Amino acid sequence: MINLDIDDIEDDPEQDEGKTKKYVLKEFDSRLDAMGALYALRIVRNARVYRRVFERSSYVDDEIFELLGLAPGTKRTSPDKAYSLRSAIKRQAVLAESAMSSRRDVLARNIGKLGDTLRFSDDERRILHLAVITRKVSGFTELWSNASLSSEGVCEAIGRAVGMTGAAVGKALRPNGRLCRSGLFETARIFLDDRNPLELNSRVGGALVSPRFEIEQFLRCLIRKGGKPRLKLEDYSHIGEAELVRRYMMDASAHHRKGVNVLLYGLPGTGKTEFVRALAGELKLELHEVPNEDSDGDPIRGNQRFSSYAICQKILAGRRRQVILFDEVEDVFGNSANAFLALFGRSFTDDSRLGKSWTNEILETNPVPTIWVCNDIGAMDRAYLRRFDMVAEFRAPGPAATRKMIERYFRPHEISDACAERLSTVEQLPPAQIERVAKVVRSLRSTSIECRDREVLRLVEASMRAMDLKAAVPTAPLPAHYDPAFINADSDLGLLIKGLGQGAGARMCFYGPPGTGKTAFAHHLGRKLGQPVQVKRSSDLLDCYLGETEKKIANAFRGAQEAHAILVIDEADGFLRDRAGASRSWEVTQVNELLTQMEAFEGIFIASTNLVDTLDAASLRRFDFKVKFDYLTSAQRRSMLARIASTAGESTDEGYRALAELDRLETLTPGDFANVLRQLHVTGAAPTATLIVQRLKQEAAMKPEGHKHRIGFLR
Repeated sequence: MINLDIDDIEDDPEQDEGKTKKYVLKEFDSRLDAMGALYALRIVRNARVYRRVFERSSYVDDEIFELLGLAPGTKRTSPDKAYSLRSAIKRQAVLAESAMSSRRDVLARNIGKLGDTLRFSDDERRILHLAVITRKVSGFTELWSNASLSSEGVCEAIGRAVGMTGAAVGKALRPNGRLCRSGLFETARIFLDDRNPLELNSRVGGALVSPRFEIEQFLRCLIRKGGKPRLKLEDYSHIGEAELVRRYMMDASAHHRKGVNVLLYGLPGTGKTEFVRALAGELKLELHEVPNEDSDGDPIRGNQRFSSYAICQKILAGRRRQVILFDEVEDVFGNSANAFLALFGRSFTDDSRLGKSWTNEILETNPVPTIWVCNDIGAMDRAYLRRFDMVAEFRAPGPAATRKMIERYFRPHEISDACAERLSTVEQLPPAQIERVAKVVRSLRSTSIECRDREVLRLVEASMRAMDLKAAVPTAPLPAHYDPAFINADSDLGLLIKGLGQGAGARMCFYGPPGTGKTAFAHHLGRKLGQPVQVKRSSDLLDCYLGETEKKIANAFRGAQEAHAILVIDEADGFLRDRAGASRSWEVTQVNELLTQMEAFEGIFIASTNLVDTLDAASLRRFDFKVKFDYLTSAQRRSMLARIASTAGESTDEGYRALAELDRLETLTPGDFANVLRQLHVTGAAPTATLIVQRLKQEAAMKPEGHKHRIGFLR
């Protein structure tokens, strides 16, 4: 088939001027516009493209005429200045060529600099020149859309525009070529988008038309310099893989290894990004970070971020001691929200446009070591996951590690031990937040330690609330005056503590009425053994999504194992119900998961419950110790009353009557005494024996055991 050029087709007869539309030629305001018009004119002068754009369409977008520099003629137009469309296109092409020769080509100079760095051929530079023009000059989207060309036709059109054959264009744009693999384009698959087959990364186009283009300045358009570290690697002693990552990155940098990729994941606030900055600082590596928003604060799409990353890998390839941080990588490799929407054929991001082969190739050959960071890997493609050299999960520091950071960032006696103890028990407290709070409190210059304590707790709560984390700073888990003598257990707790102090692990079930001191004794045990205590309640572990509760149970055991902590699951009856009465499959799987984790756990595990009768029989057999915590004995009740009651203003007879009444209250617990003391503190009443016993009677009457069924007449 002969591909006719429009130059070989005769002009339309202009005898009937009423039927022939006339056009006038517009001058070009800039070299960029002139270059855009010249490229477009070369494309449409092909007979096939001309027919598709102008003859087969009932409507031609005005943007195309603007691009070509044509405007409809009017009645006032001089006849010798108005032309038919074919004639106007021919004449405008001559004018555009003339306009190009008289102006300095800044774009060509910039592409030359970039091409030298990325080792582009002359053909690749010509195509990149066209790609920038089609990105920066409006009208090309409409032109490509109206032309509706096949891949082969696009190659021919690009070739006509830049003075190449279609075969040469196809060779320069092959999928594994330098141009496609450079990251300059939105996707590694050229021609994927029929709106613009050369869809360039938006930030690349803007940088290449700058009159002050330099490679270093271009690099900073794509990625930013890494932030300064606020923490040290020693703050991550609770992360078992942290030292392995440090050693691996040190070796990779020293030996210039290719394809080095480490993935860090974990909940927000666990210090992943700060760890990378601290790592780069200690190893004296120059850190570059791939941003997720532009200078205006608008989000950058995942495929654009990955393209920028690929370009920077090429630019930084020859430099020593470099490392790249790619944070929030979910928008590139997928996230749980996208996995759900994929069921309906929808997605939040354009990650599918990246091309898996291109992505895998970059992960396997990137010359600059990269640390990838995300919050969730649940929906990531396993083909990507297996290409990471190391995968490390980041968790909250835990009380012991948090206490070390508190001692380092706060000066001696700057805050009280009680305040430090409360801070160390805050779950998900970001390590960097401790440093910030210490800096702020120090600048406030409060003179009293009590005032500084209040400021610290207030700042932490406000910060946690702003980050949508658990905001409440818990009270101290165990008061300083705690006394295990007021525990009525059916086992020798002192002997138990002594045995556990030998380093043996154990699985224990503490059961009994509420308020008898089960959880308090677990904290006392931790204090005696010098181990942190991690308490998990139903609200911490239960999840409405299928399988998530089991995952949280596993994470709780793993976190306690790594922190060498005593793990306490409070209200364990919610997880260890008898499987014989289960009506839903997930009720069985939760029990199975907890039993599996219990058997594999090497530390001290405590399950506390008020409803031991509802526990699964198989789970009860797995506990080494089953300790019953019962109501206070008569002697314990009298001893506790004597410790807290005041004799001022109360007669001896009143005291004896109070003791006699106390002896009849057989369902009292240490928690009941604590409640009464709080009531008296609020009201300011004197803690006399009579008043305390009166309040204890009210507490006892509220319990199910206090409601006695009476037979006969009521008076």
